Amino acid sequence: MADHVRKQIRDAVVQALTGLPTTAGRVYVGRTRPLSPAHEPTLLVYMRSETSARGAGGRPPKLDRVGILDIEGRVSLPDVPDDTLDQIAAEVEAAMWGLVDQLGTFLNGLARDIKLVSTEMIAEAAGERHIGGVRLEYLVTYRTSEGAPAAAV
Repeated sequence: MADHVRKQIRDAVVQALTGLPTTAGRVYVGRTRPLSPAHEPTLLVYMRSETSARGAGGRPPKLDRVGILDIEGRVSLPDVPDDTLDQIAAEVEAAMWGLVDQLGTFLNGLARDIKLVSTEMIAEAAGERHIGGVRLEYLVTYRTSEGAPAAAV
């Protein structure tokens, strides 16, 4: 059985973000990956919720879906993390915009739209290290046929 379009989207985003200057190859699916106390800058990619609505007409009916895709940068640094978090966000935003194709679709037709809707930054001092994070929240719009969640239409 083919993978759900949500998984295909996550995997495509991980591929697009792998190799950015600040986070390099440290890009992982999921929000629960354990990171060491002195880890290198890392990205976590996950979808945490989705809404869907049945479109008009057609057999089988189409489901218009809107998922919340989070891209979370995490750092552990000897200094205040704000500048590094801003750099991670800049790199992610540029890479995400690069996912639009010539037809105006995203991720090679998997998604109809991807848009940044919020950014949240957190920072705290934990002993000798500063722990920080930036979470970029994107709305991802895509469509499947009802009962066939592995194929974008």
